[in-house]
Amino acid sequence: MKKGNYTKDGYCFYPNFFEEKELLKIEPIIVKFHNHWLKEYASYYNEGSINSHGITSSNYLNNSEKDTLFEFIAQKKLVKLLEFENLTFLNTQLFFDPKNKKQENYWHRDVQYTGLSEIEQKKAIQSQNIVHVRIPFTHELGIELIPKTHKKWDSKEAYEVRNSLNNKKPSDSIKNSKLLSLNRKDVLLFSANMIHRGIYGKNRFSLDIIFFEKNPAIFKFRDAQNLPTESQLLKVECPEVF
Repeated sequence: MKKGNYTKDGYCFYPNFFEEKELLKIEPIIVKFHNHWLKEYASYYNEGSINSHGITSSNYLNNSEKDTLFEFIAQKKLVKLLEFENLTFLNTQLFFDPKNKKQENYWHRDVQYTGLSEIEQKKAIQSQNIVHVRIPFTHELGIELIPKTHKKWDSKEAYEVRNSLNNKKPSDSIKNSKLLSLNRKDVLLFSANMIHRGIYGKNRFSLDIIFFEKNPAIFKFRDAQNLPTESQLLKVECPEVF
């Protein structure tokens, strides 16, 4: 049974959503991508990187592997979860633990990395909707989030923690947070607008498929290289998400 309401709370959690055989179709592809990424971007990983992106446009994968990924992304079972909004595919990301096991996680909103001023950020969370569909391949400590902050600006405490003010750090605890531990086969939908942080440890390895509500301000971040070709579109169940 699902937990949370995306429109109201900013997240929705579906335990045991996938069958094992469904994950086994894409897991080797994701692992292959990750192993190649670690070699090419070893310096980034050594310096603290915790995610990669652009899996569907990667030169590490062959066309057959990309076909499988697009078929997974655009399957009816998954797309049905997104029916509460008019959503379009944006990108993929892969999240993993930092190399340094003592590296601290951090509270953030994705919008703070877009170059917008704070005033613009406050407007953006009211008008832009970006949804992460997180698919864990391992049992992990999960995602901690502040419900309802996908449409609501920071409390004084959250603002100081997120921005390292008054001797606070982005890794400090925040009141009223909710920790959602994730297991293999679970699915978590959460808003990129909301205040959240990934909890490192247990060798987390999670695929995020990112969708957005059609908006010119977000379209500029969509790379056509991440999208399927016309022939690949013919193979997927729900081509409209692209």
